[in-house]
Amino acid sequence: MVKRKGSNPEVDQPSTSKRARAQSGHHEEDPEVEEEEEEEEEGEEDVMNLTQGDPSLTHGQMKEAEYGIIEAISLKNFMCHSRLEFKFGPNVNFVVGKNGSGKSAVLTGLVVGLGGKATITDRGKSIKSFIKHGQNAAEVAIRIRNRGLEAYKPDEYGDAVIVERRLTQDGSTSYRLKSIKGKTISTKREELSHVLDHFNIQVDNPVSILNQDTSRNFLHSRNASDKYKFFLKATQLEQMSSDYSTIQDQREEIQATLSTKEETVPQLEKIVSEKEQRFKDLATLQELEKKVEGLKNMYAWAQVHELEKQLEPLAKAIKQEEARTPKYHQKVEESMKKVEAAEAKHQDIQQKLQELADKVQALNPQHEEAKANLKMKKEACKKTQAEHRKVLSQLKTTKRDREQVMERIDEMKNSVEQDYEAERRAREEQVQTLQEELVKLQAQQTTTDHQIDQFAQAVTHSKEQLYSLKRDEQDIQNNTRQLQRRLQDLQSSRNNSLKRFGSFMPDLVRQINQAYQQNRFHQKPRGPLGSCISLRDQELALAVESCLKNLMFAFCANDHHDEKVLERIMQRVCPEGRRPAIIISRFHERPYDVSANRVQHNEYPSVLDVLEIEDPVVSNFLIDQRKIECVLMIKDNKEARQVMQLQRPPRNCNEAFTAMGDQVYTNRYYSSNTDKSSYLRVSIEEEVQETQQTLQRLQGESSAIRQQLAELEQDIRRNQQEQRRHQTQKMKTQESINKIQYEIRDLQSVEEPTPVDVSTLEEEVAMYDEQIKSLEEKIQTIETDFNAQKEDLAEAEEAYHQIDQQIRELADSADPLKDDLGRADIEISQAKQHRKHYEQKHKEHLKKIADMQKDHDKHAKKVEEETGKALQICPERMKVRRTAKNIENEIVQINKRIAQEEVKRGNREEVTRDYYESREQFWTIKEQIKDLKRFIKILDDIMWQRQQLYKDFRRMLALRSNHFFINMLHQRGFAGKLKFDHRVRTLALEVMPSESNKQTTKDMRALSGGERSFSTVCFILALWDAMESPFRCLDEFDVFMDMVNRRISMDMMMKVAHDHRYRQFIFLTPQDMSSLNHSSIVRMWRMPDPDRGQGVLPFERRGEDDEDNGRK
Repeated sequence: MVKRKGSNPEVDQPSTSKRARAQSGHHEEDPEVEEEEEEEEEGEEDVMNLTQGDPSLTHGQMKEAEYGIIEAISLKNFMCHSRLEFKFGPNVNFVVGKNGSGKSAVLTGLVVGLGGKATITDRGKSIKSFIKHGQNAAEVAIRIRNRGLEAYKPDEYGDAVIVERRLTQDGSTSYRLKSIKGKTISTKREELSHVLDHFNIQVDNPVSILNQDTSRNFLHSRNASDKYKFFLKATQLEQMSSDYSTIQDQREEIQATLSTKEETVPQLEKIVSEKEQRFKDLATLQELEKKVEGLKNMYAWAQVHELEKQLEPLAKAIKQEEARTPKYHQKVEESMKKVEAAEAKHQDIQQKLQELADKVQALNPQHEEAKANLKMKKEACKKTQAEHRKVLSQLKTTKRDREQVMERIDEMKNSVEQDYEAERRAREEQVQTLQEELVKLQAQQTTTDHQIDQFAQAVTHSKEQLYSLKRDEQDIQNNTRQLQRRLQDLQSSRNNSLKRFGSFMPDLVRQINQAYQQNRFHQKPRGPLGSCISLRDQELALAVESCLKNLMFAFCANDHHDEKVLERIMQRVCPEGRRPAIIISRFHERPYDVSANRVQHNEYPSVLDVLEIEDPVVSNFLIDQRKIECVLMIKDNKEARQVMQLQRPPRNCNEAFTAMGDQVYTNRYYSSNTDKSSYLRVSIEEEVQETQQTLQRLQGESSAIRQQLAELEQDIRRNQQEQRRHQTQKMKTQESINKIQYEIRDLQSVEEPTPVDVSTLEEEVAMYDEQIKSLEEKIQTIETDFNAQKEDLAEAEEAYHQIDQQIRELADSADPLKDDLGRADIEISQAKQHRKHYEQKHKEHLKKIADMQKDHDKHAKKVEEETGKALQICPERMKVRRTAKNIENEIVQINKRIAQEEVKRGNREEVTRDYYESREQFWTIKEQIKDLKRFIKILDDIMWQRQQLYKDFRRMLALRSNHFFINMLHQRGFAGKLKFDHRVRTLALEVMPSESNKQTTKDMRALSGGERSFSTVCFILALWDAMESPFRCLDEFDVFMDMVNRRISMDMMMKVAHDHRYRQFIFLTPQDMSSLNHSSIVRMWRMPDPDRGQGVLPFERRGEDDEDNGRK
């Protein structure tokens, strides 16, 4: 039987350490408690001997803190400061300045720089409101000391951790965590959270950093309830109370579930009784089923007998065909002999033809030699003819050239010399004018080239921006389409929750149900799994979805058969690319017993605990696939890191999920990619509204991008027009340059006239005369050689024709032999066809016998198989006279009768399965009721113990604060106490200004402003004693004090600071602190008078100048 293990009754006593106070959640009312005033008075005597934070008891001889204190802060364009830098001392720091000088901005910068929200500071509603007017961004840098054995990652950061935060006007913010050497270690907000948790820095604790507005409101508040709330927030008791209230709400939900299950038990018990009776009524059908079994035995052997009868004709036909085989063999041999005779005749003719071919072959060398000689003679004649024509052409050309030279000589002798001097000077002046114009045009061309390059660069830059904007527009359109599909799914899921998983999901589930009703599944598949579960706590919706991931959309099947059936259904219904996954996991109707291997934690549940799963198949599947019993659900990120990384993780647990969907391992941390759940959210309308708002925002962005695209396209067209206009101008200018350059070259290329000299031409005429004589002699020699070559060519032609005639005669005598050879080829072909025909017939005959034998063997094998099946059904051979068809008809008739009986009484398998399933469900619900009762009892016991411990812890903190408050009042001679009333949740400060007359007054309203401020300071110091932050900050704590109260308060705080040298104190005041007794632990900074227009503030430091120089 499955057992459910409850929470561990052993609990740890609440602690105010940095791990115990790292709580998160919503603040709610304390649980109702009843305490008597006498218990408080007796408790005061019990804690009178508590130490007041003596460092000798807790920190030995430590003189100053080694880690966690603020060493320096830098503000840039933050609030009223353009640039401001502070270096704080390790113990007491005073920031003094008039109102409006920017003191509070230092405290606000400290909160914001350490990751605080704007609402915590009471100085603005958003982060961007802190940026100085007229600036686009602000920066805050804080240096935190990081020394000693408790240092945070000293190998990476060194002796200090530098936290930088940048704020921009669009509301975005970024972080950089650097080492002391300035190297960036991380840019994640989670790393800053790790640093703050490690140093126990509580930015949102109003007592750790008490700003001006909180201090003023607290001083003016006369409501005892507000003071009590202030006390709870400072000590983190309010968070503990909120956690207990949440557990109580979950306990009530479990109780309601238990009541619902108890109401269904009587009805289920009645249903089980009815189904058990139907199950017992099925025994009457067994006789008919036995008769059917006997007929099946007879049917099996009847089939064997019929097959054996069919085997005999096949064997007889095989013997008849084998008797005809010798006749086919004889025909094949006769056809082969005819082929051999035809081939012998063909060979004899070929031999005669070969003899003639040999004779022709013997004449071929002579024939080829004569042919080659004839060809050579012809080529020699052609060559001689070509050379003759060439020489004649040369002779003709030489004579023509001689005549031209003679004509030139005559012209030159007849020409007279002309005067060219005036023409030369005119050309030089024209060249100079053209060169000056050329220089101007080249300068203009250079300017035009530069402008064309500028327009081209502008077009290229605009096109790059256009491409980037089009890509952004495409991304927005894709996101818009996805959101529109999501919006349609959400709107349609108002009536059908399955449409959250896709518009096709209801149709898919409907077809799965139909297939199951048609008995196509062995077990009905479950899915989508996200629709089979519900949450006990809606705040963990995103955490559960991040844990299960794709399993929310998946289906589980019992076996491979069900998987194939489900795949075919999905192929018809699901759109392409959105088919859910199918995971095979054997179904078990009883939930697994995971009590031995599940995670055990007193405060945080597992995924299995926060889910309501009615179907045990689904819970078992998630246990198998995701191990949900071993995954913790921790809402707060800090607590998750505390439990999984800073402490030893719980047994059987290696991961956890936060309410924001972040995944936490023992050595790493993964942030969620989304900030809201998709399937488990209860409020559909809220998600619809968010999706619509996102769509409107995307549409606005798309409109802005389209406007930018239009402007860019207009710029591109304008620049391209200008570019083309300048290119046209460049072409025209280049044409002008080319024209001028051509004119200059023409003018410069004019040749000067030379004196007339014909002696050279006369020598050239003599040379032509010699060439003409030589060519005429060469023509005569060529003609003589050509006549001799013609005679040799005639002799070569005669020798070639004689050999060629002999070869022709031999070829004519071979023609009759070729005709005989053709006829012999035809005879061979016919003989081979006849042989092939009979061989084919013989092969077909053998193949027919082989096929018949194959059919016989196949039939015999079938007889053997049927005999084997019959032996399996009935081991003893039966003699059957009836036919198989007759027996089969009788089996059908009996089965119809069985079916009719089952219609009346129900299908036996369904009745049996239904009976066992209902009985199993009844046992499961009873076990669940038993487990829930045991769990509620354990939970009640644990909550009772925790509430008692909570009361004791609250009482001890109240007494400790009261004791410290009394001691602080005594230092000025005041008397009083902190009066707690935990039943009505009030806290009153009763103060008597004089111890000698304790009945003077108990009402704070009757005190002066300074006395009331002094009392408040004592109260704050009392709360400081109950917290462990490494530094405390107060803003204008003494604004309503007179000189006497201010001096006493300062002395008192200085004494506390001296006793707590390992803590850092930062006080902001508009008062003059010149009368303060400076010591080595005090560092004072004076702010300049207000001047909104200045840059770096020229503050001056008072005290410890020499000490700082000595340290440097």
